[in-house]
Amino acid sequence: MAVRKWSVSVEEHLAVRVEEHVGGRGLSGFVARAVDHELERDALAGYLDDLDDEFGPVPRALVEEFDALWP
Repeated sequence: MAVRKWSVSVEEHLAVRVEEHVGGRGLSGFVARAVDHELERDALAGYLDDLDDEFGPVPRALVEEFDALWP
């Protein structure tokens, strides 16, 4: 698989947290998974927006009911 090298900048406190979390496992793989995860979240948010446009928003009472069931 082809790869592309990027140079990115992050705030110091975030860099420290990531380095502590990743350790010797590999920063590149961790960042690639995080980017992929964020793209999936964005796609899901778009899909949910499309459903709201087509069927209307979920009633607030129903959201609150299921929120209360979630640990």
